[in-house]
Amino acid sequence: MFRDVFLISIDCLRPDYLGAYNLLRRQTPNLDGLARGSALFTQAVSHAPFTTPALASLLTGRYPYQTGVRLLLGQLCDAGVETLAEFARRAGYLTAGFPSTFILNSPTGLGRGFDHYRDVQDGVDTGRGGCWQKGDRLNQALDEFLAGAGRRRVFCWLHYFDLHDYHLDKGLPIEASYPRDLGARIDRDCVGELIGILRRRGRFNEAAFILTADHGEDLFQHGHRGHGHHLYDTVLRVPLIWNLKEPSLARRIDGQVRHVDIMPTLLELWGFPGSGWPAGLDGRSLVPLLRGHEAPQDGEPRPADCSYAEASPGQLFEGDLKSYRAFSGPEQRSLRTGGYKFIAHAGGRRELYDLRDDPLEMADIAGACEELADRFAGTLAEMTAGGDDRFRQIEFSPDEQEKVMSRLRELGYVA
Repeated sequence: MFRDVFLISIDCLRPDYLGAYNLLRRQTPNLDGLARGSALFTQAVSHAPFTTPALASLLTGRYPYQTGVRLLLGQLCDAGVETLAEFARRAGYLTAGFPSTFILNSPTGLGRGFDHYRDVQDGVDTGRGGCWQKGDRLNQALDEFLAGAGRRRVFCWLHYFDLHDYHLDKGLPIEASYPRDLGARIDRDCVGELIGILRRRGRFNEAAFILTADHGEDLFQHGHRGHGHHLYDTVLRVPLIWNLKEPSLARRIDGQVRHVDIMPTLLELWGFPGSGWPAGLDGRSLVPLLRGHEAPQDGEPRPADCSYAEASPGQLFEGDLKSYRAFSGPEQRSLRTGGYKFIAHAGGRRELYDLRDDPLEMADIAGACEELADRFAGTLAEMTAGGDDRFRQIEFSPDEQEKVMSRLRELGYVA
């Protein structure tokens, strides 16, 4: 089994552009190498089409209405929300977090439990006015951290931002720029360099890797480019690869799994008894699936079998930051099962898709299947009851607000 654990999240990464998921793709040899001998989940989903709420759910095992992180500039709502890093520390790991963009800095609360959490600060190493850092800077920081860690076991989270839409080459069709930058920026410069560092430090062969994305990306599907506009699978479906250095676990798993399942899976692998897990986790352990005990999924909207997601496209942030560029569409919430996707809009509109016959979500059957849509609506109301009051945004001073606005403008989120 594994010694160290490296949780890698890649901004805007679609699974269908990885060779491990799509045999027609050949531009990601390093990522595909991590996938060999691993458990590969084909129906893994995120819980928000924006980075901060999506990663808050990944790192806590809770849906956004529990974390309180519901906007791009959100913050964990209370100290009672325990994080994956806190349990990693209890399991004996030296913990380190390496976010790549200022929207994930310490004020979000996502640094809880990390012995070392490296915020993105202004300076010559940041791009676009202090917004983000390239993967080579994260890898250099990781290398320095490992040099000081000695032979202690480490749990490290790295979030690479180098594939984000705003810095893709707008002079090329996105069908060309996205795979090109995925191969060069992410696979070669970020992941390839990371593997080289771990090999040089003697940590690669005994390390576990969990590879995923915060969310996917629209490449002009559903009329959009980018993310944050809606809750279709082009932005919610993500890669999820578990490389645990145990050949018997290598398999392709087609049942739906969720970001919130990552934390309870690691808790079980680390030996925490179920009685010691945080109360209120929305996820469940994937260890039975990893070991080949795949449960059937019939698509019925039972809370334990659903995956919740939400989007606030008209309000990326609130408070005094008023000059935002409104994304299209109203507030949205969705439930996804192994067979169906239900989307509820704030104005009352409902959508329902049969994912088995219509994986591209093109044929809305809500009108033809009103009884099923009603069952999904009831489950959604049951799951989210009392959750709307759990919300907290990061508070900024007037001077900070001006800097934040400038950074968000550089990222394309404000006009």
